[in-house]
Amino acid sequence: MKKVVMMIGVLMSVLHCIAGIADEWALLPSPQEIKLTGQGEISGSEFAYVQAKDCKMPVLYGNLDRLPQCPRPGLGIILEIDTVFVPDSPEGYILTVNPNGAIVKAKTEAGLMYGCITLDQLITQSQEHNKPIPAMEIIDYPKIDFRAVHIDTKHHLDRMDYYYSLIDRLAQWKVNAVIWEIEDKLRFERRPEVAAPNAISKQEMQALSRYAHERNVEINPLVQGLGHAGFILKHHWELRENPKSDWEFCPSDPRTYELQFDLYRDALEAMPYGKYLHVGGDEITAIGIDERCKSTGMSPFELQMMWLQRVCDFAKEIGRKPIFWDDMPFKYAGLWRVAYGGLTDEEVEQQWNSQPLDQAVELFPKDCVYMRWQYGDPDYMAHRKMLDWYSHNSLKVMGATAAADGGSPFMPRFGSKTPHIHSFCKMAEEYGLEGIFATAWDDGSPHSETFTRGYAALGEWGWNPSARTEKEFKQAHAQREFGLQPHDTDFIELLETSAYFFDGALVDEGRRNPAWGATDFKIIALPDLEKPGEWSCQYSSRLDSAHIQMQRYVEISNKISHAQRNALRNRYTLDIYAQNNELFQYPAKLLLVLGCLDNSNSESERKQALENLQQVVNDFDEMRENLEAVYSRTRFISNPNGYIADMNHHNHLAALAQDGSWLYLYEIALINDIKARYF
Repeated sequence: MKKVVMMIGVLMSVLHCIAGIADEWALLPSPQEIKLTGQGEISGSEFAYVQAKDCKMPVLYGNLDRLPQCPRPGLGIILEIDTVFVPDSPEGYILTVNPNGAIVKAKTEAGLMYGCITLDQLITQSQEHNKPIPAMEIIDYPKIDFRAVHIDTKHHLDRMDYYYSLIDRLAQWKVNAVIWEIEDKLRFERRPEVAAPNAISKQEMQALSRYAHERNVEINPLVQGLGHAGFILKHHWELRENPKSDWEFCPSDPRTYELQFDLYRDALEAMPYGKYLHVGGDEITAIGIDERCKSTGMSPFELQMMWLQRVCDFAKEIGRKPIFWDDMPFKYAGLWRVAYGGLTDEEVEQQWNSQPLDQAVELFPKDCVYMRWQYGDPDYMAHRKMLDWYSHNSLKVMGATAAADGGSPFMPRFGSKTPHIHSFCKMAEEYGLEGIFATAWDDGSPHSETFTRGYAALGEWGWNPSARTEKEFKQAHAQREFGLQPHDTDFIELLETSAYFFDGALVDEGRRNPAWGATDFKIIALPDLEKPGEWSCQYSSRLDSAHIQMQRYVEISNKISHAQRNALRNRYTLDIYAQNNELFQYPAKLLLVLGCLDNSNSESERKQALENLQQVVNDFDEMRENLEAVYSRTRFISNPNGYIADMNHHNHLAALAQDGSWLYLYEIALINDIKARYF
């Protein structure tokens, strides 16, 4: 026992040493093994060239990309393919740095690229902090092979050049895949009626996919099927399960498969380098109600799995592995409330009954990857029971966490979801899952820059699930992404707190929840000038929160300004945070000026309060103009003329207007009330 304890202690010391070096040099993701060899040191500015020795030069970034690629006087960086003395991983590498230069060895071009990325980070830190790189050897490889992030273009599109730059950032975080939920934003050729007027052409998507492939990032399509089909069924009423709903296909109509397979073919041709086809299949609300389905005599569960088998057979025929959201089988088996009901371990043990799943296991296609999604903390008993059931039945599973979930508008919460991403990555390694995936839902259409920290977290812990804590990751991220000190981005957590205030600041009923709809709300009342002080009494707690929010706004503004002045790169991300801060503080300004109006005791005070209120109302247009000017550097704010909105279920914030006015849903409503009452 003492030997075991000693071995664990030694292992923890080694891990701490590795993490310490990785943190000192802001290496992201943290390598598996770092050895200081004691052979001297070298300045990052001493490298004079980079040379690929008998192999193809990989894509290079930063300092290495600026070096000549042939020998010359000075220290060199040598890249070599080595199939023997390197980690047994197609993405692994060995990086050696000593006073004679640097050598990167790997089995593949991807491994060479990742080794060069790590070396570039060392050189960058050396130059920015004027410190030498100690002689070292890094032995590195990913613990999870498939590390994917989500691009969801359900409600908006970004400019194509932004997607290219995003691919470069993903590659440098060692994220190696994208699952792109394309909806109607691909210019389908076989079914052109489905494509939005501003859809991306297949040729442009092919070019982006090729660019990503060259950087070891594979782009795979997610084409929603069975459910979430409003983007299709708003055009094809004849294939609806429910004529009043554009949500679900009828799985018993052969034309359903003809249409879906045409969309699959176009999407796969547009994204030719991936190995997966995500077919959706989640959150079905009603199948088996149509006469076509009733005539089959099949249960809703059987109909769902019949559809899944058909689309899996198609994916297999066309050479792709199908991925399927896995919630519906657990729902049909009566386990959904147990799995997500917040039960104690004892209650889960009492209520868990997998017999319905066991009896239906033959309905589960064996060649499908079941995407087990959990956007909160996945480490609880019911979730482990789900994973255990898959393992017992030899079914393939991929984990799905979230960089941006559907319930948090404008920006992710919980520290950019980092604790949940970290937890699921550790679980993916523990269970040997097929991969890990970070969703980024467009329900509330947060700007992509607000969840890139979550993408980077997926890169960190998808590569090395155990090396860093969440705090250590955020500190490394601040240095790596912005060239800032570790504490210089702690304003992000303050912004998350402001976002919670913003969600419901101006309503008596409802909140800006894009997942469950934001249309049912009741705007706060306005002060009755004949009853001074009554409104302030009614909303006293709200006013207290507004005062706190204004103090927080000033603190965040100062911190962001400091970061903008000192950042060495990625300033656009900081610009987005700055504009979100302006948006989040606007309701507080409105509340406080209304409070002053309510408490005015003389004619002169009331006149001044009304003038102040008028100024705040007028400030809205400037705030909106500034925010949309910054957002639109990368994003298209409005839908194109002629765009047809989905019929139902998408009561998402981002679907409530064809322009950007959904961002200010409650502000616009209250401003209209103020103008009607006072001006």
